[in-house]
Amino acid sequence: MIGREAGSGEREFGGVTAVLEPAPGGEARRSRGSRRPAMEETILQVGGSRADVDEVVAHEGLLGRRLGQYQIESLLGRGSMASVYRARHLGLDRPCALKIMDAGLEEEQPGLRAQFWAEARAAANLVHPHVVTIHNLGSAGGRHYIEMEYVPGGQTLRETLVRSGPLEPHRAAELSRQIALALGAAHDSGLVHRDIKPANVLLTPEGKAKLADFGLVRRLDDLARGGAPLAGTPSFMAPELFQGTPAGPRTDIYALGVLLYHCLSGRLPFTADGVGELIQLHLKQPAPDIRRHAPVPDPLAEIVARTLAKSPGERFGTAAELARALEHVLHRPHDTETLVREAASGLDCFIQGARDTFRVILSLPGDRLQEVVIEATEDHDERHLTVFSVCGPADPSYYAYALELNGQLTYGSISIHHVLGAPMFVMSRTFSRDTVRADDVRDALIEIARRSDHIEKKLTRLDQY
Repeated sequence: MIGREAGSGEREFGGVTAVLEPAPGGEARRSRGSRRPAMEETILQVGGSRADVDEVVAHEGLLGRRLGQYQIESLLGRGSMASVYRARHLGLDRPCALKIMDAGLEEEQPGLRAQFWAEARAAANLVHPHVVTIHNLGSAGGRHYIEMEYVPGGQTLRETLVRSGPLEPHRAAELSRQIALALGAAHDSGLVHRDIKPANVLLTPEGKAKLADFGLVRRLDDLARGGAPLAGTPSFMAPELFQGTPAGPRTDIYALGVLLYHCLSGRLPFTADGVGELIQLHLKQPAPDIRRHAPVPDPLAEIVARTLAKSPGERFGTAAELARALEHVLHRPHDTETLVREAASGLDCFIQGARDTFRVILSLPGDRLQEVVIEATEDHDERHLTVFSVCGPADPSYYAYALELNGQLTYGSISIHHVLGAPMFVMSRTFSRDTVRADDVRDALIEIARRSDHIEKKLTRLDQY
C-alpha cells in the first residue's frame, strides 16, 4: 500500500531526520521529448533510518506466516516505522493490507505504538470513495498492526509518474479533484493530512485515486493548541509551516497544488541540494508558471497558481472549493445542443429545438411516448439546466395524490408549471449548467420520461404528453 522510497543519504536537522532522494536523472530537469519526471523528494520524519527491504523481510520472517487472524502473503511496501503486506483475513476470507510496526521499535521509542495506532483511530471514521478505509487495529504475537482496505495493484501515483512521465492535463486535474474531495472529507471531520504527495496516493485498477498513509494526520483542534512537531515532506510543504504556523486545511491545499504541478510537468516547483535552501525557495520564490513546462490550459494554470500562493488567504478557502474549480475546468460547458445530443446518443428518441430549449421525444415500453424538455436558463449570474416532462393537467382533484407521490420520489420532484398557458403537473430536475455532464442529462432524460409517463397513466390513463 505504501511504496518504498529508496533513500540515498540522511542528514540531521534539529532532531528531525531528512532523507534526501535524488532525481532519477540527477537534477530536476526534463529533456526535450522526455516523459520521465524529475523525482527529488525530501522527507522529514521523526527518528529511524531506512534499511534495505529484502534484509528487513528476511529478518522479520513474516511472509507466508500467520499473524493472529491474518495470513501474510506478500510485501507491498515499507515506511519509516512499518511494513505493509498483502494479507488475507481468515475469518472473513477477504484480502486486506496489513500495516505491521517494525519489531523492536517500541523498546527503542516508548509510546511509539500509541503514535502508530493514532493513525488508525484518526482515520477510522473517514469513509470516502477516495480514501483508503481503515478496518481494524490490534496486536498478535508481539506485533502491532493496522488492517486497511486492499487496493488491487497497489500502484502509487509516484510510481506511475516515474514509469510513464507527466499526465495529460485532463487526467491530472481529475485525479487532483478526487484527492481534493478526499481532503474535504478529512477536513470536515477535523483532520489535517500533512503529507499529501504522489507516494501517498494509490491508483485503483480503474484509475481512481485513493488517499492513503494518514501516519502524520493530526486533529485541527490539537494543532491549534500548538506543540505539534514540524512534519511532512518539504518539497510539498506550505511556506508558513516553516515559520511556525500550525498545519491546517490550506497547507494541505498547497501540498495538493505541488502534486498537481508535478503531475502536469514532471517537475517540482522547487528543488534544491539541501533542505535549508529548499525552505527558502518555498518562503520567498514565486512558483514558476506551469505553462513554462507543460501545455496546460489557462484555467487549470490559474488553479495551480492559486493553490501555490505564498499567503494562505490567497489560496482556495476549502478543499471542496478547489474540487469545484477543477470540476469546472474538467467539464467546461458545451453549447446546449452538443450536450443534449451527446446525452441522447443511442436512445430511441427524436430531438427538436435550437439554442437553449430542446424537446426530446422518447419511446417507452408498451408503445408509449413521452416528451421531455431540456432548457438552459440564466438567473442572477447563475446558469441552470432544467430537464422536465409534463405528467398531466394540474387539476385540483389530483393535488392530494401529487403530494403523496412527491413524498415517495427519490429522483426529481413534481411541481406545477404553466405550459402553453395551462397549469400542468411536471416532473423536473435542475442542474448547474457549468458542471453538468452528458451522463447526468442522459440519466435525467430516462428517469424523468419513465416516471412522468407512469404518473400520467395514474392520473389520466392516457398517453397525451
